Amino acid sequence: MKTIYVKIDGMHCSHCETTIRASLLKIKNIKSVEFEKNIAVINYTGEIEKYEIIRNVIKSGYVTKDEYISEDKENLKTDIELKEFIFILSIIVIVSFLIYRIFNFNIFNFIPTIDTNITLGMLLITGFFTSLHCISMCGSLNLVATVDKSKSIKKPIFYNLGRLISYTFIGGLVGLLGSVLSINDMVSGIIIAIAGVMMFIMSLNMLGVIHIKSVKLFNFKRGSKSPFLIGLLNGFMPCGPMQAMQVYALSTGSFFLGALSMFLFCLGTIPLMFVSSLVFNIVKGEKKIILNKIAAVLIFILSLSMFIRGLSYLNINLSFINTDNYVEAKVIDGKQVIEFDLTYDNYQNMIVHKGIPVEVIIHVDKKYLTGCNNELKIKEYGINKKLEIGENIVEFTPDDIGEFTYSCWMNMITNKIKVIK
Repeated sequence: MKTIYVKIDGMHCSHCETTIRASLLKIKNIKSVEFEKNIAVINYTGEIEKYEIIRNVIKSGYVTKDEYISEDKENLKTDIELKEFIFILSIIVIVSFLIYRIFNFNIFNFIPTIDTNITLGMLLITGFFTSLHCISMCGSLNLVATVDKSKSIKKPIFYNLGRLISYTFIGGLVGLLGSVLSINDMVSGIIIAIAGVMMFIMSLNMLGVIHIKSVKLFNFKRGSKSPFLIGLLNGFMPCGPMQAMQVYALSTGSFFLGALSMFLFCLGTIPLMFVSSLVFNIVKGEKKIILNKIAAVLIFILSLSMFIRGLSYLNINLSFINTDNYVEAKVIDGKQVIEFDLTYDNYQNMIVHKGIPVEVIIHVDKKYLTGCNNELKIKEYGINKKLEIGENIVEFTPDDIGEFTYSCWMNMITNKIKVIK
């Protein structure tokens, strides 16, 4: 029995191993195929041609080259392409920064405002525009459920079908029961932080930093049912737009209308979610590997964002933005007054003095009001303030010296209140 080692690009899970193994075993004289990270260990008798190995690996949707095949494993590099990772990450960061600086717009925080006067037709349109947020917050789950596990469109279809059913069911329940099913901040924070850690591990696995033989969510069996069940569970994850739509479903007071409103909203989110997963499934070879690396970097970024957001629910702030530009309150007629204009993704860091009443005046322009920043909460003072177009006033009296975090209702926008003597 002879052994030859083959480095293969683009593989990152047990399904990849199964697909490649089945293809290689079709070659005459190959008796077994095992894997050590992204290296196939091929045991064979007689003779085999390198071109046969390359051909069958490429046919299965992956990439190898003549120089990737050796009888000595030490000749094959298995290290992560760090330069490529840094390059992709830099491009994403630079583009995001330019969009923010030029348009003062953070695409990940964009959620259209929803109220009870919205028509059912507008729910579909709202869902479509909100799907930008869905891709940023649930895109990692979408990729985990569908990317690189099928060469057809079946799994994206099953995943989105699961989402559609769960959203519709939840909308019906909320409409019928007349109350929004929710969980407290601590449980939400723990769930989101754990999800962030899971996505972080997945990104490292896709980048080749670690190698996980099999990643199973809720013990799903391989096949089309797995993304369907993940899609079903997707509807029960903590989600800002989902909660906003639950408020609308609540206002209908009807199982049918509540279910219909959530159905139309979710239907609007599907096109971009479907395309984002389909692109990663139909592309093969070198292009597929590039897209997989981009997906891994995106999941890496989103996992950090999700983890930090989860910690913010637990009142642990690790945000690296909105930490500068403090404004100290001015004392006017016995009150500390701070005034600022609302932007897409920032309130105002403020410095106030202990024991003196504070009046915060927030000027809201319609073009900057979104479904994310439209409600402000200050947990330390029991404040939940719904912001409206025009002038909004928030009042409290700081009793203790220290630094406190306040945020939007989704904990995606965070700022500081520093209380001094």
